[in-house]
Amino acid sequence: MKAVGITAEYNPFHNGHRYQIAEAKRLSGADKAVVIMSGSFVQRGEPACADKFTRTEWALDGGADMVIELPDVFALSCAERFASGAIRIMRGTGIIDSVCFGSETGSIDELKEAALRSEDAEKLAEALKSGLSYPAALAESTGSSPAPNDILGMEYVRAADKYFPEARLFCVKRRGGSYSGTELSGEFSSASAIRNAVSAVQANCGLYEKLAEAVPSAVLEELVDGRSGRSDIATFDGLSDAVLCRIRSMSKNELAALPEIAEGLENLFAERSLISNSARELLMRVKSKRYTMARLKRIAMNALLGITAELQYAASVNDEALYVRVLGIGKDSEEMLSELNKQARLPVIVRSSDREKLPPLAGRSEQISALAHRVRALGQPYDKSVEQDASHRLIVR
Repeated sequence: MKAVGITAEYNPFHNGHRYQIAEAKRLSGADKAVVIMSGSFVQRGEPACADKFTRTEWALDGGADMVIELPDVFALSCAERFASGAIRIMRGTGIIDSVCFGSETGSIDELKEAALRSEDAEKLAEALKSGLSYPAALAESTGSSPAPNDILGMEYVRAADKYFPEARLFCVKRRGGSYSGTELSGEFSSASAIRNAVSAVQANCGLYEKLAEAVPSAVLEELVDGRSGRSDIATFDGLSDAVLCRIRSMSKNELAALPEIAEGLENLFAERSLISNSARELLMRVKSKRYTMARLKRIAMNALLGITAELQYAASVNDEALYVRVLGIGKDSEEMLSELNKQARLPVIVRSSDREKLPPLAGRSEQISALAHRVRALGQPYDKSVEQDASHRLIVR
């Protein structure tokens, strides 16, 4: 059996994701596609639009054969740690032999060349030290401005070179709207455009038909009530009061201990949280050229979940923080589960009792993901109820 690994967020799952899964199998010659999917929060520092179990169902219906959780301690991290966490888990499964990711360029050779040039790595480190944000520092060091998927793609290449050198690498050229596009563009629209349309569909019923072109029908049914146009997706703004409450209750030392906090930013968070009426207003009050909005949102979400810089660093360098949480499998992929249990280099979680066998660092990481599942639901506008993470059984579709 050959399996290709894909890292994804499915926020939400759309036609471009279905296309990527099919292309990943075709390019790699793999029989199965294993998705490492962000848990309850996504890398841009927001709650996932739907819970991880719903998004797992979308992925399995869309062609994935197994979905594994990327713990939130990695999902709410910079591109480098996000990518390395996913790649390390892929290698830890023992059943994945190739890796595929989306790209604007569509050329794996170009991405490898750009990612592994040592002189660019040195320039990047210098640019970051000068105070530039990561995208700006990357543009400064390479003389170009890579698109978001290419930036992440280069991090996958670096992580694979370091942690999974035996894996074959492939990339799928992105189709349709750009990563950050805000307008629907037919069959292949960006996740950002889809989320924007979902938020506006109640005021513009014509958007429902346009959304139906961009996402599978089962996904649309979960995102929007077809009769009322009402949506119950979780948003950053939905967690606003919780974020303000958490930050106002933290000392400056506690704020300073958060990931990605530097240069006295904890003082701004502490002081300006008191004069801000929302979490978004707070972030606008502390934003600067060095800090992208995604980075500031991650800081806010890490504060909410109790993720410290110490924990995130430990997880980034120690495999004892890793585990393989299987969220779901395809109904014809049961043999993959058996193979995973035989070949895995990391603890495997399928049943609730499997958590008891985790080493302490992995246990802490898993507890944060369980908390993230409970907290994410607070970002929904209507139904904020939630089942305990451990009560969910393996999804078979």
